[in-house]
Amino acid sequence: MIFAAVTLSGACGAQAPDSITETVAQAKVLMRSGEAGAAQARLLFEQAAGEGSGVAAYYLGLMRKNGMGGEPDSVAALRWLELAARRQVAPAMFIAANMLASSDMDQARHWLDAACALEYPEALMQKAIALQEGTMGHARDQKQAALYFKMAEHAMGHRQPEP
Repeated sequence: MIFAAVTLSGACGAQAPDSITETVAQAKVLMRSGEAGAAQARLLFEQAAGEGSGVAAYYLGLMRKNGMGGEPDSVAALRWLELAARRQVAPAMFIAANMLASSDMDQARHWLDAACALEYPEALMQKAIALQEGTMGHARDQKQAALYFKMAEHAMGHRQPEP
C-alpha cells in the first residue's frame, strides 16, 4: 500500500488538494478493512477534515455514528455530518436531516431541502413522502408530492458516485 505524502502549502501548512484527496482515499481503504484499520482511518479523516475536506468530515461522521474505531457518539457524528453538509456533501445533509428530525425539525427541514437542491435521490423521495403524508411540518400536497416522486425517480437515473 502506498501512503499519501503530506505536502505543505505556504506558511499556513495546509495540505495541497491532491494530497487531501489521497489522504481521504487511503482512509476509505482503512475504514473498509474492518476494525484493524478503523482507528487509523478516523485519524486520517480528522486530518483531511481539518484541512477542509467535506468528504472526510462525512466519513468521520459515519464512523462516529456507527461506532467504527471507537464507541458510537451521535453528538460527535452530527457535528461532523453538519460540517460536511456545510461543505455541500449531499449524503451528509440527508443523514443530518434524519438525525435532527426528532429534536430540531426546522434544522432537519433545512438540511433535507439542501439535499433536495443538490438532487440527492433519497432526500427527494423523503420530501415526496412528507408532502404526501403531511409530515415534517408540510401540509399534505399531492401535486407537490407527485413532482418530488418524479424528481427522485429522475435523480436515481443520474446518481452521483459515492463521495
